[in-house]
Amino acid sequence: MVTMPVQQWRIAEVREVVNPDENAWLITYEPVGGEPNAGFVAYVPKEAVEVRAAEYGLTTVDEALDVILHAPLLASAHAAGELDMPSPALLDVETARAQVAEQLAVCKAKCGVVTTAAAGAGRAAKAAADPLQVIREQTRIDPVRSATIRMEMDRYRLAHEAEQEKGGGR
Repeated sequence: MVTMPVQQWRIAEVREVVNPDENAWLITYEPVGGEPNAGFVAYVPKEAVEVRAAEYGLTTVDEALDVILHAPLLASAHAAGELDMPSPALLDVETARAQVAEQLAVCKAKCGVVTTAAAGAGRAAKAAADPLQVIREQTRIDPVRSATIRMEMDRYRLAHEAEQEKGGGR
């Protein structure tokens, strides 16, 4: 069996989209050492960073960005049924966090890896070469808001479990 090397992606650009109808980031991915026209752009609502943190019990913007940046690479594995779709609303936070950690590990081993700054660059060069810095500077994870979002997810999960028990007991 011939194994293909894991595709490496570099975040080339982050653009902000703000107007009365949307508040989002456009994140441009470029293949590293691959077909130059194979790149793509991911649309990420700004609230996604805080929502991912709440879903998976993450505490930093970088943890949430790791999930967000690798999500497009996991899409084909999810569509093919090779990996279960993440279901954080149906899981307690510890299980959801373990699920996303496993999915990220599979993604980085088999689907692709996302990088920003050039490897071996110094700290100043990495900061200058990191287009995600604009997201880090403008995004804060409010622990109270995150806990509120998670509480609503837990309420949904518990209602779903109660409904499943009712349906199973007929």
